[in-house]
Amino acid sequence: MPETTADDFRKNLKSHVDRTISDHQILRIRRRNGENFVVLGETDWNAIEETLYLNRIPGLVESVREAAAEPIEDGTPIEDLNW
Repeated sequence: MPETTADDFRKNLKSHVDRTISDHQILRIRRRNGENFVVLGETDWNAIEETLYLNRIPGLVESVREAAAEPIEDGTPIEDLNW
């Protein structure tokens, strides 16, 4: 994870924010006195929130893992699904 100091972050706010958003990376800001903090783009935060929400659904992660491991030829053709 890229990081910088709080002073550098203040001095170069726009470039740090633009790079964080365009690179889809979290930027850690180190503070001399106090807890460090992180900056990330809203799109990336929304993806994290969605992941956290989906992980709360019992059995969903295991179901997705099982489906991903299943060979495509063992799957059900879409026209055979009963929606």
